[in-house]
Amino acid sequence: MLDLKPQPRTHAPPAKRWRNYYRIYHVLNIGRLGTVFPGVHAGPDVFPSKETAEQHALMFVGAVNPPGRWFVEHAGAWPEGEAAN
Repeated sequence: MLDLKPQPRTHAPPAKRWRNYYRIYHVLNIGRLGTVFPGVHAGPDVFPSKETAEQHALMFVGAVNPPGRWFVEHAGAWPEGEAAN
């Protein structure tokens, strides 16, 4: 009879570079980025894994925001080439 074989499954390769995106609520002057206006912006660095990117984002958000106020919020880590918008 007919030999039915399952179709091979193709998967996209895992992302090798991840970039953090941040939601900015106030006009800020951030050293390497210069003046940043409210909105969603990509971070300047790329990371080898999503976990590493999120860890760096949490440290950055903790350092930038004063106690009890939110100027910057982490919007997520996305593979290089995709956007959070």
